[in-house]
Amino acid sequence: MMLTPAAAREFWLALLDNAARLIIDADALFPSPRAQSLVVLAQEEVGKAVWVYKAFWDAWNDSDGTPREVPELRKLGLNHVAKHMQANNFLTAIVDVPGFSESVEIEIAREHAPDALDAYFAFLAQEDNEAKKSGFYVDLKVNGSFTVPHEIDRPFLRFDIYRVAEMIHWFCVEDHLLANLRSMPRSPTQQVEAMLEPVLAKGSDGLISACG
Repeated sequence: MMLTPAAAREFWLALLDNAARLIIDADALFPSPRAQSLVVLAQEEVGKAVWVYKAFWDAWNDSDGTPREVPELRKLGLNHVAKHMQANNFLTAIVDVPGFSESVEIEIAREHAPDALDAYFAFLAQEDNEAKKSGFYVDLKVNGSFTVPHEIDRPFLRFDIYRVAEMIHWFCVEDHLLANLRSMPRSPTQQVEAMLEPVLAKGSDGLISACG
């Protein structure tokens, strides 16, 4: 589907808005394991937003009104793993990649070990996609065992909620900063940022608000 830059801008904001609302719902459900499913869905929405952002960034900066397509939405729009990978690849600064003795900046990993980085993000995306399904469904395994959503152990769920909230917030802030640098008008992202403030205020362990 062809989109004008203006329509793409509205679509981009709607994706981030929905991602933020999914995180708010996940925060409200915590510590229920069902919250993990919403966290992964939020990341997928961010991944779609990244595709739109990359396709229209030049047009938004040059005030070019020519309609264009976001090919990834057509080719990969239903691919949950691809959307998740795109969000992490674009909005992660530091990564723990197998083969490196310690965490490294993502640009270093892209330059020196791109295949390992892609494999790492694919592994994370597949793992989280399975976690998303486990949070919603009673899942029968090949060996005859099954998982029940309310019995799932997700020890890093609070951190995951915070991390994706921060990811969305950072995306909005980056867009605002780049717009200021180029003296270009931008659709407001303040509403999205404001929605995330209560979640971010809790911190990655949920202890900040309790101590305040």
